[in-house]
Amino acid sequence: MKKFFLVCGLLAAYETLSLPARADTVLAPRGTVVFGTLLQTLSSKTNKTGDTFSMSQKNTWFHHSEALTGATIDGHLENVTPAGPTHKATMSIIFDDVKLADGTLVPLQAKATNLKPPTHHVRDTGLIIGSAVAGHILGSKANMKHGGMAGAAAGFAIVTTMKSDIVLKTGTRVEMKLSADLVKPN
Repeated sequence: MKKFFLVCGLLAAYETLSLPARADTVLAPRGTVVFGTLLQTLSSKTNKTGDTFSMSQKNTWFHHSEALTGATIDGHLENVTPAGPTHKATMSIIFDDVKLADGTLVPLQAKATNLKPPTHHVRDTGLIIGSAVAGHILGSKANMKHGGMAGAAAGFAIVTTMKSDIVLKTGTRVEMKLSADLVKPN
C-alpha cells in the first residue's frame, strides 16, 4: 500500500513538473514600428523634467497591430531645458508603458525614430546674407571698405544667439521602434 501511494505521489509530482509553464503573450516583437499621436503639446519652454504625456496608438496602412488597437502610450520627459542665448533647447522623450484597450499596463521599451531637433539653416543663411547686403549698402554710403564683411559678421553674431525651443503640438505623429519585445504577462 505504501508503494502504491509513493508511486501515485511520484506520478503526481512528475505531471506537475512536466506541465508547460504558461507563456507570456508577445504583443509585438523587438524592432516593430509603432505609431502614436500626442494627446497634449510638449514644449521645452513650458514643460519640466518629470512631466508626463500620453499618446494614442495609431495603426497605419503599412503598420497595423491588432493587439495594440485602442492602446494608450504613456511616458515622461527628461533633460528638459529651454533655449537660451548660449545653448540649444533639450528635451528627451521616455516611453514608460502601454495601457491596452482592456486596461492592462505593459512595460514599453522603445525609441522615437522621427523626432529631430529643429534646424534653421535657411533662416540663418538669410540673416547672414541680408546683413552682409545691408552692411555693403551702408558701407558704400559711408565710403567705407569691407561694409559687407562687417554686416555678415553682425549677422553671424545675431544667428548664434537665436535659439529655438522644441515644440511638439497636440496631434503630432510619433514613430517609435520597439527595442524589446512588448510582452503581456498571462
